[in-house]
Amino acid sequence: MEHAEPAKDTGPGAVPSSGPGRSKTSDRITRLVQVVVGIGAATFLLGWVLPWITHTSWAQIVAELQRLGWAKAFFLFMLMMGGLYSYTFTLSASLPGLRHTPALIVNLCGSGVSNAMPGGGAMGVAAQYAIFRSWGFSHRNIGTSLIITTIWNLLVRAMLPMVAILWLLADGATDLPHLIVVGGWGAVAVAAVMISLAVGIIASDKGAHRIGRALDRVVKPALRLFRKEYHQDVEALAVDMRSRVIDVIRPGWLRLTFGIAGFLGIYFFLFRECMTAFGIDLPWSQAFACYALSRMLTMVPVTPGGIGVTELAAGLMIAFGADHAAAAAAVVLFAIYSHILEIPLGLLSAGAWTATRRHYHVGQQDDPDDLPPGRLPAFH
Repeated sequence: MEHAEPAKDTGPGAVPSSGPGRSKTSDRITRLVQVVVGIGAATFLLGWVLPWITHTSWAQIVAELQRLGWAKAFFLFMLMMGGLYSYTFTLSASLPGLRHTPALIVNLCGSGVSNAMPGGGAMGVAAQYAIFRSWGFSHRNIGTSLIITTIWNLLVRAMLPMVAILWLLADGATDLPHLIVVGGWGAVAVAAVMISLAVGIIASDKGAHRIGRALDRVVKPALRLFRKEYHQDVEALAVDMRSRVIDVIRPGWLRLTFGIAGFLGIYFFLFRECMTAFGIDLPWSQAFACYALSRMLTMVPVTPGGIGVTELAAGLMIAFGADHAAAAAAVVLFAIYSHILEIPLGLLSAGAWTATRRHYHVGQQDDPDDLPPGRLPAFH
C-alpha cells in the first residue's frame, strides 16, 4: 500500500465536526469526483499519452505483448508473488502477533481494493483495518502498524532515484538524461527532509516536541487555507506518534527494512524481466533508473494505484536507447503484474480471510482510552 493521506482530527486539540450529514454527503461527492477524474486520467494517460511518448500505437504494443510465452508469464508471476511475500516481513514486524500467511492475505486484500479505484489507498487501509480487527488486534497496535509501514515505504521509495544516480555514476555515465537528474536530486532533497524529520522525532522525546512545534508553525497556517476549522495540534501528534512506534521500531527495524527492500528488489528483477521479454537489454544501472522513476511515480495519487502515471517511465527507457514499441510493451506488462493482477488476487484473498478468520485470531485487548482511528494513513 503506497500514498499518505491526511489524518482526520481525532487527536489532542481536535474539534468535532459540526455536521455529520453534510460531511457524509461531501465525502460521497468527493469520492465520485475522484473516481471520475482518476479513471479519466488513467484512460487519457494510457490511451493517448503513452503511445504519444513512445511514438507507437496500441496495435504495435499489443503485437509486442502477444510475443510473451506462457513459461515467461508464469516466471513473472512467481517473481511477483515472491515480492509480495517478502513484504510480509515488514507487515509482521510492524504488528506484533501477525504471521506471514495472514500478512500476505491482508496485503493482497488491501492492494486489491486500492488498485481498483482512484484514491483507493484510504479504502484499502480501511479494508486492512477491518481484517486486522476481525483477527483481534487492538486499535492502537493497528494504528501503529499503519504509521510505521507508511513511513518506511515513503522513506525507502524516496531514496530509489538517489541510488539510481549513484549507480549510473559508478557505471561511468557522464551524460545522464535530464529527467533522471531532476527527479533524482529532487528525490534526494525529499528523502533528506523526510529522514531528518523521522529520525528526529523517533530519536528522542525532546526532538519530537521541537519538530512538532516547528511543523505546527508551518503546517497549521497552510492547512487553514483549505480548512478554516483546522485545530490539530501537530506537536501532540508528533509526540504521540513517537510513543506509538518507538517500541516496535527498536527491535524490528531490521525486519521492517528487509521486507520493503526485498519487495522492491524482487520487483526490480520483475521489471527488468519485463524489459528482456521484448528484447530490451539495457545495462543494470539504466534499468534500475527506469524502475526507480516508475516507483517514485506511484506516489502520485491521481489514478488507481498510479496506473498510467508510472508507465511514463517508458520515456526514460527510450532515452537510454530502447526500442519504442518494446519499451511501451514492457511498462504495460509490468503494470499487469504490479497492479492489475492484484485485483483478482485481492478477491481470492478475501475468500481466504473469510474461510480462516478464526484460525488467525490473536485476541489482543484494547486499552480504555484507545479509539478507532479516523481517516488512517494510506500507502499504495
